[in-house]
Amino acid sequence: MKFSVGFKIMKLKNKLFASAVAFTMVLSLVAVPASAQTTAELTAQINSLLAMIAQLQAQIASITTGGYAATTFTKDLTVGSTGAEVSALQQFLVSKGFLTMPAGVAYGYFGSLTKAALAGYQASVGIAPAAGYFGPITRAHLNALTPTTTPGSTTVGAITTPGVEGTLSVSSNNSGLVSTIYEGDENVAILGFNVEAKNSDIAVQRVKLDLGDTTQIYNKIYSKIYVTDGSNVLASSDLNSSTVVKDNGRYYITLTGFNFVVSKDAKKQVVIKADVMPTIDSTLISQTYTVRLAENGVRGVDGAGIDQYAGGTSITKSVTTAKSLTDSAALKMSLNNSSPKKSEVVASEGSNNNELDKLSVLVFDVKAEKDNVTLNDLKVNFVVAGGNADVSTVYLYEGSTELDNASLNGNVASFTGLDYNISKDATKTLTVKVDVRNAGEAVTTITASSSASDLVAENSVGDTVARSGSANGYDISVRSAGLEIALVSRSITTNGVTQASDATSTLTATFNVRVKALGDDITLGTVASSTPMFNNTNSFAVYKNGVACDHGSTVAVSYTLPSSCTPSEANNCVLAEGNEITFPVTFQIYGRQANGTALTSGIYSVGIAQVQWGYNKSSTFMAGEIDWSTSEVSFP
Repeated sequence: MKFSVGFKIMKLKNKLFASAVAFTMVLSLVAVPASAQTTAELTAQINSLLAMIAQLQAQIASITTGGYAATTFTKDLTVGSTGAEVSALQQFLVSKGFLTMPAGVAYGYFGSLTKAALAGYQASVGIAPAAGYFGPITRAHLNALTPTTTPGSTTVGAITTPGVEGTLSVSSNNSGLVSTIYEGDENVAILGFNVEAKNSDIAVQRVKLDLGDTTQIYNKIYSKIYVTDGSNVLASSDLNSSTVVKDNGRYYITLTGFNFVVSKDAKKQVVIKADVMPTIDSTLISQTYTVRLAENGVRGVDGAGIDQYAGGTSITKSVTTAKSLTDSAALKMSLNNSSPKKSEVVASEGSNNNELDKLSVLVFDVKAEKDNVTLNDLKVNFVVAGGNADVSTVYLYEGSTELDNASLNGNVASFTGLDYNISKDATKTLTVKVDVRNAGEAVTTITASSSASDLVAENSVGDTVARSGSANGYDISVRSAGLEIALVSRSITTNGVTQASDATSTLTATFNVRVKALGDDITLGTVASSTPMFNNTNSFAVYKNGVACDHGSTVAVSYTLPSSCTPSEANNCVLAEGNEITFPVTFQIYGRQANGTALTSGIYSVGIAQVQWGYNKSSTFMAGEIDWSTSEVSFP
């Protein structure tokens, strides 16, 4: 078992005290006659003890300050210099791995070893010339590297198992971590792991991270690192050559000054977060950087006061660098699920009974990604085909709020100067509506669409953003009089036996249909009519394995029109303008063809393909539409 840092400091201080006592005893020997010891021997002992005291002081400073005694340097130093600032410089070089003080050599004298070590450090951080002279440039550099680990002690929880030894383990937990970091990101989660305590509560007090084998990750990518419990910061440190230590060719940062208690037999997540440099060199964009938990990188103290260590380089997470969110901002367009489906509407308003105001033809979403985005301009493209109807005015709405309106110019409606703001990661839903004029008996089809190239947008600093996606609306058929047709429900069932015998199984599809007469009274044909609303020839489509097929078997179609549709001649009835009726329609096929041949087994469904009305009119907008088809069943 290893003891806590506090215990190590206590031991070092005890050694220092013992050395001081020994030093005092040696001084007392100076008064002893020369026959006991020569002056030279006493001087050698004194120098040896002074060196030991200096080394112990340096070790204590290294432990308590994270590697060296923080000092504000005020002098130029070179070979032959002595004093406290030389000692502080040497301690710094030792902490960075550039200097090893020989046994018995005291700190405080600037010699050839210190000069060579300083030259090596200067070269590593780009100070020129790297000559081993400690002048104004190097002095300013070191004075700027004051340790910035959050001072004080952050305590979360308390030990409730005093005197009990425990064990500590660590496992990976990538929940909530990012895979991409952007210039200027703050407190972004880059590494996560679970800390588990066994047999005793354990207070986690230190986390050591492996930053890799180059200085890029702390000089070019991250500026600050945090240890958190996911939401609360336990400790933090700036990343620079003062706080990062090089060891055997790798770079490490150690964060301390907190007590994060994990209860006995419990597990808690620790999340490492970081601030990203505001600007990353373009050559380092789209590169991958990895942070690891160092070997035995988590230290905790159990109920018995014994240090417990856990963790290793298998706890790792890589991220990819990207330009700032502002530079990466984008606007994405997509069709909203509520956009009007393929349908037929009646334009029977206005003085000539051939108009319809603010008909919704397209609903789409625009999403701002990675930054706030302002939509300035938008174009909506139209295809208006058949019949006599035309589009007079086009409107852009958010909910019930009209944002702008425009006239068609070459089948394009242009909305300019919108200044429409979309917050970062927010999605806004916009609706395109039109005024229809001059509708006639013949159908006019209106289709609206827009795409990324029809958008003009900028990020929060006024730069053009990337745009993607499209929104292609469905065909909306318009006429001046006719039926408004809606499907209320549909179902499909099978019964009977398989086709291994002469018996016949059946497939039955039932549709509840609602129709409303608009623009005029509408004549509807019964089953017995020569022009029935539904027939067994072209009113239904049968699909096998998702593909329309010729079922080739006996078909039965049945429906009964409600009495509110006033009976008329030739097995027809008249639905008065403004009235609506709802009724079931049943379509049935058999598992054998008329000649007795069994149908091929498969997955079957049935859809409505046409509704006939009047004496020679029909609506076919629902043909092939999944919303007008039943679910699938195995048959026969």
